[in-house]
Amino acid sequence: MASVLGQMRPGFTTTVDKMKLLSSHASGLVIPLGPFSRIKRSHAFAVSCRLSSNKDFAVPRRGAIAFIFSSFILSHPDLRDAAFAQSVGFREYVDTFDGYSLKYPQNWIQVRGAGADIFFRDPLVLDENLSVEISSPSSSRYKSVEDLGPPEEAGKKVLRQYLTEFMSTRLGVRRESRILTTTSRTADDGKLYYQVEVNIKSYANNNELAVMPQDRVARLEWDRRYLSVLGVENNRLYELRLQTPEKVFAEEENDIREVMDSFRVNKVVA
Repeated sequence: MASVLGQMRPGFTTTVDKMKLLSSHASGLVIPLGPFSRIKRSHAFAVSCRLSSNKDFAVPRRGAIAFIFSSFILSHPDLRDAAFAQSVGFREYVDTFDGYSLKYPQNWIQVRGAGADIFFRDPLVLDENLSVEISSPSSSRYKSVEDLGPPEEAGKKVLRQYLTEFMSTRLGVRRESRILTTTSRTADDGKLYYQVEVNIKSYANNNELAVMPQDRVARLEWDRRYLSVLGVENNRLYELRLQTPEKVFAEEENDIREVMDSFRVNKVVA
């Protein structure tokens, strides 16, 4: 597992699933901002996705229209801010083959080939995404998430893994990181889960090849929050990872935490 204990890897912003076009020619028309994701082919027989809120609204050429509408929203700051200020609906993703389930914003799209077991991202804010990492069944024998130690110790391992993944060979790149919170909770399934939140900032010099230090001015490249939920089942370690810019997190914390609270690890029936 490219996950915790030296084998972990990283990864929403609340965008609006549906918006009404404020036009007399399109009054009442609802256009989804992005196509709904499909389950991965390899698990098609075992994975089910279903809406936990409203049903899809059928729109001809949905993908093309969604792209045009998304571009329109992004080009108008007033409409974009209004969109981000609202909450979205969620879809439920259930993987009975690997044994986990979660909710994700229903306008997010699935990205294949990302290296994780599953990967979804916001179609408008590309820095917002979630993924699930699972340890190898042949090399892990976890009995409980407590095998990682207390939450504080697990948090240190999570942060170290993130920093390893973000190592850069570019000159003048510097990372600043800190652990924000480490907690444990028992969910309604009776299982113990750890939650870890870290902040990582990336700085880079505007002229890394400059000879004089005063000509190498560090600037902030990105400032992100990474949130992990860790659980154990089937002798395997599961990690839900969420990535979001700090500014977006401040606006959409409730939705992000709903996704975190929805994560469950389930027994796989052989």
